[in-house]
Amino acid sequence: MMQPTSHHKNKQHPMRFARLILIAMGIALLLSTGFLLTDSVNASRSIQVGMTPTISPSPTPTFDASRLDRPNVPAILSQVDEGQLIFWGVCIACHGDRGQGLTDEWRLGAYKEDGNCWQSGCHGKDHPPHGFEIPKTLVFPALSMAGSLGRFQNAQQLYDYVVEMMPWWNPRSLGPEKAWQVTAYLLKLKGSLPDGLVLNETNASAVPVHRKVTTPQNTNTAIFIFLGTVIFAMIGLVARDAFAGNENASISNPIPGSAARPSFFAHLHPPTIPAMQARWRYTLGAGGAAVFLSLVLVLTGLLEMFYYIPTPEKAAISVETITSFVPFGALVRNLHYWSAQLLVLVALIHLARIIFTGAYSAQRKFNFLLGLGLLVFILLLDFTGYVLRWDEGIRWALTAGTNLLKSIPWIGNQLYEFVLGGSEPGPAALIRFYSWHIFVLSLTGAVVMIWHLFRVRRDGGIAAAPAGQREDSARITRAELLRREILGMFFGGVLLVVFSILVPAPIAAPMRGATIVDADSSAPWFFLWVQQLLKLGDPFLLGILLPLGVILFIGAMPYLFKDIQQTELGRWFPRSGQRVQLIFILISVIIMALTALSISQ
Repeated sequence: MMQPTSHHKNKQHPMRFARLILIAMGIALLLSTGFLLTDSVNASRSIQVGMTPTISPSPTPTFDASRLDRPNVPAILSQVDEGQLIFWGVCIACHGDRGQGLTDEWRLGAYKEDGNCWQSGCHGKDHPPHGFEIPKTLVFPALSMAGSLGRFQNAQQLYDYVVEMMPWWNPRSLGPEKAWQVTAYLLKLKGSLPDGLVLNETNASAVPVHRKVTTPQNTNTAIFIFLGTVIFAMIGLVARDAFAGNENASISNPIPGSAARPSFFAHLHPPTIPAMQARWRYTLGAGGAAVFLSLVLVLTGLLEMFYYIPTPEKAAISVETITSFVPFGALVRNLHYWSAQLLVLVALIHLARIIFTGAYSAQRKFNFLLGLGLLVFILLLDFTGYVLRWDEGIRWALTAGTNLLKSIPWIGNQLYEFVLGGSEPGPAALIRFYSWHIFVLSLTGAVVMIWHLFRVRRDGGIAAAPAGQREDSARITRAELLRREILGMFFGGVLLVVFSILVPAPIAAPMRGATIVDADSSAPWFFLWVQQLLKLGDPFLLGILLPLGVILFIGAMPYLFKDIQQTELGRWFPRSGQRVQLIFILISVIIMALTALSISQ
C-alpha cells in the first residue's frame, strides 16, 4: 500500500482548521443561548400569572408651602437679589416660583381653593376692585425651561419687553431700574447671566439669552503684567547687547566694507549725537514716546480686529463683547484707547518742543512739514476710531462733525458722500469709516512716519548741537541712544498698562436705529475748540477755513520768519525765534480757552 504523500497531508491541515472554527462557533452559540434563557427565567419571576406587571402606586406629592415664603437674600442686595424679590412679589403667581409657568402643579398646589383662577372670581369677569381678569386663552410661558424666551436674542431685547409690557395688567409700572433687576434675575433662572455682571444699557446687547458667556477672571491681570514686564525687560536687554555688539564690531574692523552693518532700527539713528540732545530735559522724550504709542496702537488694533464687527447692528455690541467677555479684552481695548489719546497729547508736546527749541529751521523745514502732516493723520485716525464705537456717544461726529463737509462750496456734497458713502450717516458710513481708519489713514500715516524718522536721521538728528558741544568727546553712540529709548519704552509701557487697568475706556449704550437724526453728544476732546467755534457763526468759515488756516500758518512759519542763529541752535527759547514762539503760544492759549469754554458749557 502506498503511503500518503506530504502533499495530501498539507491539504488536510486547512480542513482541520476549518472544523475547529466551526466547533468554536457552535460552542459560543450554545453559551449565548444559555445566558439568554437564564435572563428570560429571571425576568419571568417578576411577572405574575397572566403576564400582567405589578405597578406600584406612586404617592401623591404634597406641595411644599415654603416655596411661597419670601426668598432668603443677603443683607447687601445685588442686582439679581433685587430682581428675585420683585419676581417673588409681582411675577410668581403667573410664572411660578422657578419660572416654570402657570402649571397645574403650581396653580393647584400653591393656591388650593383659589387655584382655579377663573371660577374663583379673582381673575374672572367679576374680579374684585384690585384684581384683574385673566383670559382663559392667555398662556403664561415658562421662563427658565429649555427653549423658553425664544423671541429674545439678548438681554437688551428682554429688558425692552419687561420695561414696556410687564406686569401685563399694569405695563410700565416697574421703571428702568426694577426692569433691569428683573431681567438679571430671569437670566439667572435661565442660567445665562455671566458671573458678577451688572446689567445696564451699555452691556446688555452683548449678553445672549440662550447661552452663558464666561466672564474673564481678574486674577490673571497680575500674571499678565508680570509676564509683560519680564518680556519687555528681556527685549530691552537683548536689544541693548545686540546693538552694542554691532557698534563694537563696526569700530574694531578696519577693513572697509567688511564691518557688520547696523540693523534697520539702528540705521534710523545717526552714529553719534550730542549728549545734550539725548537728555530728557531737552527732548522731553516726546518723539520716542510717539513711536512707542504708535506700535502699541498697531498691536492692540490688530487684536481688536479679531472680534470687532463693522455693522451698525453689531459694532457697539462687539466692542462691549471685547470689553466684558474676551480674556484680557478690556485691557487690550483700554490700551488702544488711552494710547490713542496719549499719542495726540504727545504729538502736540513734540510740536511745542520743536517750536520752542528752534528745531524747525535750516534743513529741517521740510521735515517740520512732514511732522505737522503726521499730526493731522493722528487726529483723523483718532476721530475715525472714535466713530467706530457706534454708540450713543459718537453722535456729534456723525452729524455736526461730518456736516462740516457739506458747507464747503461747490464740492461739499460730493465730498460728503465720498467720505461717508451716502447722503446721510447710516450703515454705509460705518464701513466707510472702518476702511478709512484701517487702511487709508493707517497705511498712509505709517509711510509718513517712516519718512519723518528717516529725515530726522538724514538731517543730522533732532537739532544741531550747541556751539560748545560739537566735539566728539561730548557725543554718545548710536547703541547708547537706542538703549535709552528702549528703557524709556519699558517704563512707559509699564505705566500705560497700569493706567489702562485702573481707568477703563469710555463706552456708551449701542446706537438705536440705522440712521442718525440727533446730535446731542460732544466732540472728541481734541475737537472741542472747533465745536465751540461752530456756536459763534458760519460753519464753513469757523469750522473749516479757520482750523485749516491755523494748520497752514503753523506749517508756513519756518518759511515766513528768519532761521535760528547757529549759536542758538540746540537750546530752549532761542532769541531769534521769539516771534514764532509768541505766535504759537497765542494760538495754543486761544485753542485751550475755547476747549475749556466748551467743557464748561
